[in-house]
Amino acid sequence: MKTIAVLGLGNMGFNIAANILKAGYELRVYNRSKGRDGELVKQGAKNAASPADAVRGADAVVSVVGDDEASKAIWLGEQGALAATSPGCCIIECSTLSLGWVKELSALAQERRCRFADAGLGGGPGSIPGGTMNLFVGAEQATFDAIKPLLASFSKRQFRFGLPGAGMAYKLINNMLIDVQVSALAEALAMMEKSGIDMAEAEKAMMNGSFSSPAVTSNLKGMMAASYEPVSFQLRWMRKDADYMHRFAEERGVKLPVAAAARGLLEEAAAKGWSSRNWTVIRELYK
Repeated sequence: MKTIAVLGLGNMGFNIAANILKAGYELRVYNRSKGRDGELVKQGAKNAASPADAVRGADAVVSVVGDDEASKAIWLGEQGALAATSPGCCIIECSTLSLGWVKELSALAQERRCRFADAGLGGGPGSIPGGTMNLFVGAEQATFDAIKPLLASFSKRQFRFGLPGAGMAYKLINNMLIDVQVSALAEALAMMEKSGIDMAEAEKAMMNGSFSSPAVTSNLKGMMAASYEPVSFQLRWMRKDADYMHRFAEERGVKLPVAAAARGLLEEAAAKGWSSRNWTVIRELYK
């Protein structure tokens, strides 16, 4: 595997591309908004005018975009990537997408005689430059084995959960767990303040107690200080992930009342015009 294409150069995609380039692969990049590829081109990447141009002759394609709509546009739209892939190419979809679309894209890839893997990203933008994030993968075993060296160039651990779609199923559940924990944290902080307890001691206790998961400890200080900058993950994206999870649960006939309550907070925050703010701004709903 020598030539890699990366489609989408947002916070996640840019750093993934940079790590792939550092690992010695030949890299082509494409981004809908112009100007994001300049630094990568200086380091040796080749910029492409369209998704199709980026993937022609590539051994693997890594896509990192915002949602189903963007993914469909980049794969199936005008000058879309899928029609330009070569047989045997490995398609690696790292975007957080609906399970239905992931399975449809996997089937379309098979029709092109391409291999497919969904590889959800576990960790925020800060985990990518150092290659410390996890990947949640759904793929045939042979495909997973073939792409693992490439995945290892931008991640620390790669978990294979089963066939295509399994990685995205876990990714959506993972984000649901994070949403629920941080929603509970927002409620806990509101109760602590109303109870008149020493908040400095409360912070120390939460950082070292049974509730001290990474989702809590990485967001606690900012939420206690009502500081939501810098924006690491916009509320619009967590709301989108919660919507995809809701759809997934409905399709499986599973009721998720706790997740539904957390999703409701995201909807309430969005209604206040906070979609572009860091998603932990849900803390402000309790003030």
